[in-house]
Amino acid sequence: MSVKKFIKKVFKSLNMKSFEFNGKKKSLKILLKKLKKRRVKILKMLKTERKQKIKDELQEECDLITIHIKNGKKKFNELKKS
Repeated sequence: MSVKKFIKKVFKSLNMKSFEFNGKKKSLKILLKKLKKRRVKILKMLKTERKQKIKDELQEECDLITIHIKNGKKKFNELKKS
């Protein structure tokens, strides 16, 4: 999967606002920063939330973000090597 397709897929799956695609490396860096910030925010919400149903949804979203971060790091490392 190309970097552009990866970024579009992540934004679509997490309902994030789209942003301008500048360059592969720069766009991937920006995406990873946004994902990390969102993950931290969700983890904070998980600590304060009391309803189990909402906690489960937040945990699921956090898991998805973690997977996207791992895949993004792999793509970024591939771009660095080439």
